Amino acid sequence: ASCQSGSVRCLVTGATGFVAGGVLRGLVAAGHAVVAYVREGAESRELSTYERVVGDIGDPNRLATAADGCDAVVHAAGIADARAHADTLGWTHVAGTENVINAARKAGCRRFVHISCADVTMYDGPRSFWTESDAPQRPFGDLAQSKLHAEELVRVSGKRGFWTIALRPSLVWGPGDVMHLREWTSEAESGGIRIVGGGKRLMATTYIGNLAHAVVRSLQTGVTTGNVYYVGDEELSVSREFFEQVSTRLGWPPLKGTGPYGWAWLSCRTGLSRLHPTEVIRRGHTSAFDMSRAKEDLGYAPVYTRAQGLDELAAWIREHKSAA
Repeated sequence: ASCQSGSVRCLVTGATGFVAGGVLRGLVAAGHAVVAYVREGAESRELSTYERVVGDIGDPNRLATAADGCDAVVHAAGIADARAHADTLGWTHVAGTENVINAARKAGCRRFVHISCADVTMYDGPRSFWTESDAPQRPFGDLAQSKLHAEELVRVSGKRGFWTIALRPSLVWGPGDVMHLREWTSEAESGGIRIVGGGKRLMATTYIGNLAHAVVRSLQTGVTTGNVYYVGDEELSVSREFFEQVSTRLGWPPLKGTGPYGWAWLSCRTGLSRLHPTEVIRRGHTSAFDMSRAKEDLGYAPVYTRAQGLDELAAWIREHKSAA
């Protein structure tokens, strides 16, 4: 199958995770064939209708076997928890990504789509309408640094016949999310989601359906290899507005203020606050990204509005509560 048109056979890593699961469903809906690469012991009943290969991203041979006969690899395996140990993050994001790249090449795949994140440029400061060429001297935290290293591996691996693309979604949200949703629910149950500095700064978000659409577009484009792209939602609002909409839709209590940014930063650094420093930055500093490159090169445009995303999220939560 050609990567330019028609159905593409894709290996998707991290398939039991939130991001990869959403991407997998988006690929199938777009008419592509998928092979789900799942960790041993991971709960994969929801993937029972798909072709599955059980393996680890630490096993290059198993990866190469899984990628055999695939036109493309979508590498979505990763850790989203900023509290994870630096060694674990490095092993998963850097060594793991290198293994997946090598396996894709060995299997003769023609395209490699890597799910990076906008946090590779996170620092204790504003990112106002940044393009892909804007970057701090050093991103904040082990998670951002390991993801940036992985992204760089992907960028330099691309060559004619092996196209590589890295997508940088912002805060990914929607049905299937357990990490952010678990933390937000916990905050809501203990008095409301915390707002930093009045929640007056722009906060970029990416609904899972929009990220899946960006992946589908990445498989159909013929642009030069090695590019990175910011992909996000059309709506851009301050953090207070986003969390107010989520809280209202899910029946949570009103938001709770944490005081000025400086106080929130000091509190999280000294253990007085439950918020992680990356969360304080996300809620207290502007993050807004220019998506012109994704629109021009990939033909990307968000296909879900925030209202649609909130409806899908609320429905998913209801369904899981009734099943529990």
